[in-house]
Amino acid sequence: MSIKFNVNGFPYEVHPADYAADITLNTFLREHLHLTATKYMCLEGGCGSCVCAIQRRHPITGDIKTQAVNSCLMLLNTCNDVDIITDEGLGNKSSGYHPIQKRLAKLNGTQCGYCSPGFVMNMYALMEGNGGQVTMSEVEDSFGGNICRCTGYRPILDAMKSFAADSNIEVQADCVDIEDSFELICPRTGQCSSGNCSRKMLQVQDNCHWYWPKTLAELFNALDQVPIGEEYIMVAGNTAHGVYRRPKNIQHYIDVNMVPDLKQHSIESDHLLLGANMSLTEAMQVFQQAASRSGFEYCAQLWKHFNLIANVPVRNNGTLAGNISIKKQHPEFASDVFITFETLDVQVIVHENANTQRVVSLLAYLQDPSPKLVIGAFLLRSYPKDKYLFNTYKILSRAQNVHAYVNAGFLIEWRNIQHRIVASARLCFGNIRPGFVHAQNAEQSLVSRDLYDSATVAQVFGELLTSLQPVEMPPEASPEYREKLACSLFYKFLLGSAPKEVVKERLRSGGQLLERPLSSGKQTFETIPKNYPVTQVVQKLEGLVQCSGEAKYMNDLLTNSNAVHCAFVTAKRVGATIERVDARAALQCKGVVAFYTLQDIPGDNNFNNTTLLSDEPEEIFVAGPVKYYDQPLGVIAALTHDVAVYAATLVQVTYVNSQVKIYTSMKAVLADKAEDRIKIMTTKTEDVSRPMPEAGDVIGRGILELESQYHFTLEPQTTIVVPVEEGLQVFCATQWMDVTQASISRMLKLEANAVQLQVRRVGGAYGAKVTRGNQLACACALVAYKLNRPARFVQTIESMMECNGKRWACRSDYEFQVRANGLIRLLTNNYYEDAGCTLNENVVDFLTRPALPNVYNLTNVNFKVRGTAIRTDAPSSTWCRAPGTAEGIAMTETVLEHIAFACKLDPADARLVNLRPGNKMVQLLPRFLASTEYRKRRDEINLFNAQNRWRKRGLGLSLMEFPVSVNIALCYPATVAIYHADGSVVISHGGIEIGQGLNTKVAQVAAFTLEVPLERVRVESTNTIMGANAFVTANSMASEVVGIAVRKACNTLKQRLKPVKQKLGPKAKWEQVVEAAFNQSISLIATESFKMGDQPNYSVFGLSLSELELDILTGNHLIRRVDILEDAGESLSPNVDVGQVEGAFVMGLGYYLTELLLYDRQTGRILTNRTWNYHPPGAKDIPIDFRIELLQKSPNPVGFLRSKATGEPAFCLAVGVLFAMQHAIQSAREDAGLPREWVRLGAPTTPETVVLSAGSEVHQFALQ
Repeated sequence: MSIKFNVNGFPYEVHPADYAADITLNTFLREHLHLTATKYMCLEGGCGSCVCAIQRRHPITGDIKTQAVNSCLMLLNTCNDVDIITDEGLGNKSSGYHPIQKRLAKLNGTQCGYCSPGFVMNMYALMEGNGGQVTMSEVEDSFGGNICRCTGYRPILDAMKSFAADSNIEVQADCVDIEDSFELICPRTGQCSSGNCSRKMLQVQDNCHWYWPKTLAELFNALDQVPIGEEYIMVAGNTAHGVYRRPKNIQHYIDVNMVPDLKQHSIESDHLLLGANMSLTEAMQVFQQAASRSGFEYCAQLWKHFNLIANVPVRNNGTLAGNISIKKQHPEFASDVFITFETLDVQVIVHENANTQRVVSLLAYLQDPSPKLVIGAFLLRSYPKDKYLFNTYKILSRAQNVHAYVNAGFLIEWRNIQHRIVASARLCFGNIRPGFVHAQNAEQSLVSRDLYDSATVAQVFGELLTSLQPVEMPPEASPEYREKLACSLFYKFLLGSAPKEVVKERLRSGGQLLERPLSSGKQTFETIPKNYPVTQVVQKLEGLVQCSGEAKYMNDLLTNSNAVHCAFVTAKRVGATIERVDARAALQCKGVVAFYTLQDIPGDNNFNNTTLLSDEPEEIFVAGPVKYYDQPLGVIAALTHDVAVYAATLVQVTYVNSQVKIYTSMKAVLADKAEDRIKIMTTKTEDVSRPMPEAGDVIGRGILELESQYHFTLEPQTTIVVPVEEGLQVFCATQWMDVTQASISRMLKLEANAVQLQVRRVGGAYGAKVTRGNQLACACALVAYKLNRPARFVQTIESMMECNGKRWACRSDYEFQVRANGLIRLLTNNYYEDAGCTLNENVVDFLTRPALPNVYNLTNVNFKVRGTAIRTDAPSSTWCRAPGTAEGIAMTETVLEHIAFACKLDPADARLVNLRPGNKMVQLLPRFLASTEYRKRRDEINLFNAQNRWRKRGLGLSLMEFPVSVNIALCYPATVAIYHADGSVVISHGGIEIGQGLNTKVAQVAAFTLEVPLERVRVESTNTIMGANAFVTANSMASEVVGIAVRKACNTLKQRLKPVKQKLGPKAKWEQVVEAAFNQSISLIATESFKMGDQPNYSVFGLSLSELELDILTGNHLIRRVDILEDAGESLSPNVDVGQVEGAFVMGLGYYLTELLLYDRQTGRILTNRTWNYHPPGAKDIPIDFRIELLQKSPNPVGFLRSKATGEPAFCLAVGVLFAMQHAIQSAREDAGLPREWVRLGAPTTPETVVLSAGSEVHQFALQ
């Protein structure tokens, strides 16, 4: 038997027995159909790179609906009678591009491009599913499950919102009309797909069994075939796998998607019936219909709450019963479906067989031990709004696509609504502790009482504090925060529902959650027409092929069918020595080919084999004591990725000598004074004597703690190695080919020329792929070398977060002595940075120390600094966007903010008085304060804060002088070739296109220098022949240094062509000149290189002003507005540079607000190792009003074509959000009656930090 479906209009028939039982649609599309536009990343529906669209017939109505799905979750065997559309099917170079693809490219919505197909497909499904009629609000709300680390989202949202019916986005005239955009053009035939076909039910597969029932009777027949003791799963959307990984011992899969009985719904006068297998999206559609019916007005709130569950593709496929089933299996799961339904006392219709059913409560179902119980439907009763009061809450760490810190629902039945007397109450809370749902004592205390009476309110909060008793549940937030938050939500319920006269006006705004309006942006820059195409606004060179999915990344490359897949086996006991490794169970696993360890390495066991920026060897595989939890000790090679990852868990390791103390943080090292782990790095300077105190001097001290950050590249660490005639061809997602090449060749004892790398592009890097990917590259090369067959190694997100180094965490202990006007007399800064297990890639003195003075008059007379590196039991820390510099600037800016607080000055005035004379900021800061209306807005915010107890606003100013150290650059070769056949130009260079627009900029430079149209210039892949010995693509400098090399090569060619052009005369066309030169045997190829000294160092100046609003009760925030002024010189490519500024700043917002890394202090294991619990910013976390200005008429006198770097500096400006937080929190603390003192805020400042710093106590929760 087989299952049949269409992909991009082409019919496919597959036999389940030919594939793994749990093969996903993503794997089938990529590995079997080679449709690689659909990307691979998190494998849990948390990143959006895998999104495609499907069309499926509803089993009851017969309607065909288009919807977005996560192909990494959708199992192939649930695709029977489904039409699947991928980005290739929308448009491509052969059949023409789809308007969404073109619009996204045109509006600068792509940088590295790895996430772009997922955004395109999500938008396509949204438009197609709604008949082309969507609002801007619906569009902006639909990308919670699509992560972009590069762009900062603003241009993506603009591109997508431009298709909305109410769009106000300006679109260039050359963007195609939308009217034909909903016809699916198939890539090979150009024909429209129809997708109407009926197919037979299928039976079983291989040694696992699949069932496809079409009725409830067939479903129970399938269940009857499952022997006692064997595991089964009923499959709908498989979205539970994104929360709890599916067990490997499942033998029976039952696809319930086409059982009509489970998809029914009805709206009656006294109840609402929802079929168990309705998706969350379908349930939301019913809620919208029901909300207008008497008694079901509460469904409007259910819609709002469900809209915060996961993301659109997950809601499209995840079902009501599936969600409740997770809750049954995992009582600790913070299910929003459960908490809302239990609040409403929803009843469950359950079936023990096809002919009998019973109705039970939700709690009864969760505790029912009956085997093979099937949920048939959910019954929601009518709650007339004149008799009941209902609301629910979900508090998240970011705007969307996160499980709750705490979720809650409250239902009050009125006995006497005029006197507000309660007849009964249901107060439900989630994520407090496993098994806790109802605050029963609090519920009972409300009966027969006036809900809003002050005595009632005081008593109910006392009962809540007694009942809640949250427990530690790492990596969840602290019990203290979750308890306070739970109480805050009931308080918010009271404030929001109480009659106006009952609540003091100043408290009223606390009753509402923060409401985010539509976001918008403004970009201001100059272009210089005489320099076109340099400085011209042009579409990114790769933009269109990225948006269509035609751009190839490392894991998109095909290899021979005998390729193997790799996965690390890791050590789990820090400090221990490995005595024995037993891989027998893994090697017996079907599909496993080999296992290699340290003993199999013929040469150096060092994946960072360079003396540049690194001093210590870094082990490919453990060679002595285990340095950190999950340090790789070997590599499994298997026929599929899934088998390799699974087999790696079967390897047994025996350890000896494991009784050592584990240090997972600098704080622990410093507390224990573990001297062997502490190394002072900064060069000793003469002691700065403390000035004698004078009248009015202010002295203060503080601590700033900045934790680490995971790079979160959308493209995983990836290497493919193919054995060739006398060596290896390596395709590696690296920022530094030279060190990757050297590390592999020295490991295998090969000549470097036998290891050739090729890199077309990298899907995001931010420093993660400078050297950290080399460990994987070396392991992959070892497998390919030993087996003499192609090897592919793509790290899972868990493996990357567990094994790979991250940003250097930082701590600053500072002390200042200043005059009353804030002028610094002495500033002492002892700072510490977390190196991890080695001191390699050390930022302490190399990058942090030069950034510390920033724009201020800090000299050896008034500034005393000591920088220390701390070794911890973690992967060796590495470069991460603005490494060291971001921390240096943050430390000094924090001190200036603290000085302003201590002296009771405006933060701008404290900065003005300390600016270094002659610094560019002396002119920029007053201008910026005026253009942003800083003084006026600060006064308005202070007035708002005085009028609102539980809502607070803040304004944060941040200044930056970012040192760009080009003098570290060694060699960047570039080759420019002109083809005599038509005069077209091709470039190959030693830089790596990582999304920063390098190729676009060098093409603009070549076109400008050679005086040819930009469309005649093409940039080819980078490799270790044309790019031999190339230095690292990092430090924001690659576009300039490669541009210099390209300009040199172009000038060489121009000089060669000059006499030919003179001979042919001024009217000779470019093609004629080139052809004539060729006929004269003049070389049309030139290779040049950037060399040290070609470009001096310089500084990038920038300012940001961040305004945010805090909900003091929950800790949530809205970034209302951000203004950035950045000095980019004469921008080579303004669209690219604006995108870099926006993207860097938003990555900084993640660092300072949402991205929390947590470790088990006993073992060293990272607890936040995937999208479920690590949260970079999403599309609705960016500033609501996002204004970027590139400083005009400010050429860089020493810069390449008068430009400046833009890739990293704006990251440093995001620290201003902490100062806005401080401003808001101080107002809340004053209201709470706390003494005026500086609050320590660092990275990240999460909602938990806000609530616990704001001084709010539950006993303060009153209505008057």
